[in-house]
Amino acid sequence: MSINPARWFKDMSFKKKLLLSHLLLASLIILSLGFIYNHIAYKDRMDNIRYSTSNILHTNNQLLDDRLSAIESSMSMLPLDYDLLRAVNAVDPESASSLVKTDRMITPILFKYFSNHEEVYSSYVMTPEYSYGSNALMYVTPVNFYQSILAQSAEKGQGGEVWIPTYSYTSMYKQEELREVPLEYESLISVVKQLNMTAADEYGNIHRLLEDREPPVLLINIRPESLARVLNEYVQHNDYNQLAYGMVNKAGVPVLRLEKGKFAETRVSELPAAIGEQEQGMLIQHTNGQDTMVFYEKMKTTGWISYIEIPIPAAVNSLQTLRLTTGLFLLFMALVSVVLAYLLSSYITRPLTRIKQGIRQVEKGQFDIRIHSDSQDEFGQLTEMFNEMNRRIEQLIEENYGSRLRARESEIMALNLQLNPHFLYNTLSTMYWIAIEHGQHELARMMISLTEMLQITTRNKQELWKLETDLSWLDKYMYIMQNRFEGKFTVDMDIEQELLDTEVPKLFLQPFIENAIIHGFGEIESGGTIHIRGWLEGEERLFAVEDNGKGIPDTLMDHIHTGNIRSTGIVNVDRRMKLLYGSEYGIHMQRRESGGTLVLIRLPCQHSPNENTPIQ
Repeated sequence: MSINPARWFKDMSFKKKLLLSHLLLASLIILSLGFIYNHIAYKDRMDNIRYSTSNILHTNNQLLDDRLSAIESSMSMLPLDYDLLRAVNAVDPESASSLVKTDRMITPILFKYFSNHEEVYSSYVMTPEYSYGSNALMYVTPVNFYQSILAQSAEKGQGGEVWIPTYSYTSMYKQEELREVPLEYESLISVVKQLNMTAADEYGNIHRLLEDREPPVLLINIRPESLARVLNEYVQHNDYNQLAYGMVNKAGVPVLRLEKGKFAETRVSELPAAIGEQEQGMLIQHTNGQDTMVFYEKMKTTGWISYIEIPIPAAVNSLQTLRLTTGLFLLFMALVSVVLAYLLSSYITRPLTRIKQGIRQVEKGQFDIRIHSDSQDEFGQLTEMFNEMNRRIEQLIEENYGSRLRARESEIMALNLQLNPHFLYNTLSTMYWIAIEHGQHELARMMISLTEMLQITTRNKQELWKLETDLSWLDKYMYIMQNRFEGKFTVDMDIEQELLDTEVPKLFLQPFIENAIIHGFGEIESGGTIHIRGWLEGEERLFAVEDNGKGIPDTLMDHIHTGNIRSTGIVNVDRRMKLLYGSEYGIHMQRRESGGTLVLIRLPCQHSPNENTPIQ
């Protein structure tokens, strides 16, 4: 049998619904907070990694560039050295003693330029006949050198420094017999420069290399370990369990690489093509089933690309402890929410349980039951309403018989007092013709006006009618009042034509005209004026009733506005307007400084009649 979740929840008790709702809301908040906190922590961690790693890469590159740039500066000075030029020009390539003598002259020159560079492992001035310079541990033969890519690169460089990435000494110089010998210079990085020498002597005379001499090549050898020392400190002392730090040249050939942890496969050879002409940045590669961040920056001296590889799982590994702590905290909060939800639901439903028990007593006929309430909230009010209902039921039961008798008596009285409107109209019409027969034309007109007023009000059962109808009724009312108070006041109207077809509350002007006549003109014999205006202003209709009577005292007007005094007509009209149109509309009364009262009525624009507005 399948369970309908909606029906299951609907049939659940209110206490269980409240408990479940609180748990769902608390769970949603806790999970949302956990997700947001984890997302923020992850984002902050990645931002910190990007910032710190990029700074470290830039700092180390700057340090290496400074050292290599110093080597290049020394190399650029060597073609201008007059002693070196003189030694090369003076050597006899066919004389062994001359070659050795020249070597003893050139070696100190090389020492002078490169001895202060700790990265330089060995330095040579290479010619087809001899390798000038010395190193106690290694020797480069001219034949093997000029058959290598080193000499070819120097020639292509045409006097510029050309950096050669890490290579094998035995392979480069074809020293196969040394392949099994452990050499500390097996791996080398070199920079070569063709020496197109031009130098000035102590007298300022310019000297150049002899035309029959081939330009020698300056060869500087650097062990990769000397450059790796700059990178190794970061590799060994970072917080990641997996990381790689290295360099590749523009063709993607590795220069050096240090690893922490194991990288089964690398794609750094694709790095130059991936970054194009960008000088620095970060990209993400998918390697071995995981995403790896690769931070890179080009070196200014060599043009090589320094990079740091950090797998994203290794980068966020430190978040595991934070996630575990956060998870335990959220679990604790969930348990606290369960306890609080149970206690809160029990506390909230306790008054309902009391009311439920009281209703069961009432079902048994115990209408004198009362429930004690110690709170003033909604449940306390509901309890008081329950108690009041029982009191009323008791009272109704006691008065039931008497009420029935009084109801029957009232019904008989109402039937006896009913008047037929036609009887009233016919009676006024008869009185009108009697007045005509006796020449009482004013009295006759007053009667016919009263008849028409009664007909208009009794036949129209709507709350609203057209302004034109209201003014017609008001005209008949003012005629009667002018005859009643003969010569005391005059009335003039100024109503814009487009307002006549709009709907207004029934008889909304009459109470103010009556107040002006009865109260405003109560102490005068003549000279009273009532000015009625109506106009459109923006999206509102404005009506003003202004008189020159004695005016309403300020204290009385304040009482009318606050409802502290009973003024049935004014309060009734204002309340009807607010119910029909909203609290921003209605009546504003003010006492004029020159005397009299000004009543301003604000209504919204309404151009089409609404015949469906019933009397409330």
